[in-house]
Amino acid sequence: MAGKDYWETSWQRDAHRDFSQYAAPFFRMKSREIEIFRENHLHTVCDAGCGFGAYTLVYASNGFSVKSFDISETAVNIAKQLMRRYGFESNEIKTASIWDTGYDDGAFDGVISFSVIDHMTVSDAKKALKELLRITRKGGLILLAVDTPDEDDLKPAHLLLDDGSIQYTAPAKAGMIYHPYDADALDNFLEGKIIIHRNAGPKDELVVIIKKE
Repeated sequence: MAGKDYWETSWQRDAHRDFSQYAAPFFRMKSREIEIFRENHLHTVCDAGCGFGAYTLVYASNGFSVKSFDISETAVNIAKQLMRRYGFESNEIKTASIWDTGYDDGAFDGVISFSVIDHMTVSDAKKALKELLRITRKGGLILLAVDTPDEDDLKPAHLLLDDGSIQYTAPAKAGMIYHPYDADALDNFLEGKIIIHRNAGPKDELVVIIKKE
């Protein structure tokens, strides 16, 4: 994963934007994944790598008890503002690393993580998944979503790392990691895990839900 400094700088660059204009479609959004969380009697959810809080809002507005974190303090502050604007508590959003979340073992019924593990090398993504499994209770669910690659992902100057990850060197993205996953690569990454659901998200991202044994 790109370092904390990269993501903090990136979010600071966009901090002037009114993110509430992007939030409306996420308020009370419906999806098959939300139905699966309900069918499995999940109540407490962690949004891992919450960014400006879009999916924190999705799950909170659908009645789940949500705690969230992001590596960027600026992103966390934006997410807090967004949640307050929609009438939700914001004190359960904190700054933390996905490799060291600070939550107790089995703290959550479910975890969601959108466009996070694809912004780190495969070895770092495995460390992240291990931490997400640790904070999920036995029988709980973990939703992972990764962006599918397109031609534009290869246009900015970059280095190709040994595991197939891209490390950008172009000024606007310098230091950012992107690891492209297709369905087979994601299945390979999750080898040995119980996959209970696969889907293509609204932006053609790959979405999977795994169950913790």
